[in-house]
Amino acid sequence: MNPTVTRPAWTTDLELEIFEKIINQHAPHLPKKRLHETKPPETTEEIENFYRFRVAGAAHDLFIVQVCANIIGQIPDPELQLFLSQQIGDDGAHAENTRRRAQVISGRDPIEDIQRQVQKHWDYMGDLPIRNWQGFLAFELHYEMHIVASLLVNSRTSKISDPESAKFSATRIQPEEAFHRVGVVKWWQRKYDQASPAEKADLVAQILELDEEGQNRRNPYLKEHWQLTHTAIGTDIDDLPKIYDAWRQEVLAYFLDTPVSRLPQLVSVND
Repeated sequence: MNPTVTRPAWTTDLELEIFEKIINQHAPHLPKKRLHETKPPETTEEIENFYRFRVAGAAHDLFIVQVCANIIGQIPDPELQLFLSQQIGDDGAHAENTRRRAQVISGRDPIEDIQRQVQKHWDYMGDLPIRNWQGFLAFELHYEMHIVASLLVNSRTSKISDPESAKFSATRIQPEEAFHRVGVVKWWQRKYDQASPAEKADLVAQILELDEEGQNRRNPYLKEHWQLTHTAIGTDIDDLPKIYDAWRQEVLAYFLDTPVSRLPQLVSVND
C-alpha cells in the first residue's frame, strides 16, 4: 500500500466537506442543516434519559483525561507532552461542565455514575491506549477522530438539549476539540514524515492493525451509546453505521496518505 495522496491541511472545513460527501452517498435524506429547534428535557423520563446521556459524555471526556495522564510521562516527546497537557485540561473542563449540568438537571451529583462508565471504557479498551505510542495513537483516532461524523449527525437531528450545555459546547468544546484533532494529525504526520519508506510501510501496518483492534473493542460500546443518544435526544441513527464506517475509512486514508480504494477491508461497526 504505497502512499499516493497529497494531503490538504486537516481543518473543520475539510471535515465538513468529507462529511457531506459521505451523507450524499449513504444518507441523502439527512438535512444539510438543523431544521428545527431543540427543547430541554421536561418529563421525568426525558430528564432521566438525558442524565444518562450526559453521564456518558462526561465519562468519555474523563476517560481521555485518565489515558492522557497515564501516557504523558511514558512517551519522551516534549511536543506531544505539551499538547497532551492542554488536551488533559480541556477535556477535564469539558467533563466537569457536563457533570455540573447533569447535576443541575437531575438534582444529584453524577460523579460515581461517571466513574462507573469510565471503567467500562477501560474494560472495553484494555491496555490498548497505554500499550505503546502506536496504541495511544489508535486510542486518539477512536476517541477524537472517528467519532466526528456521528457528532455532526447529532448536531443536525437532535430534538432535546440543555441550552446551557449547548452554549458551553459552542464556545468551548467545539473549538477545543477541533484543536485536539489537528494536534493528533500534526503529531502523527511529524513522526510519519520523518520515517524512511520502509519504516513508513511498517508504521502503516502497525496503525491499521491497532486501529482495527480498537474498532473491535469499541463496537459494543458504540451500538449501546448510539441507542442511548437516540433515546435521550432523538437523533437519527438509522444510517449511522454506514456513515461511521465511511468516515473512519476517510480518516485512515488521510492519516496513511492512501486512497480509500487501496485500504484493506476494515472491521465494520456492525461486525
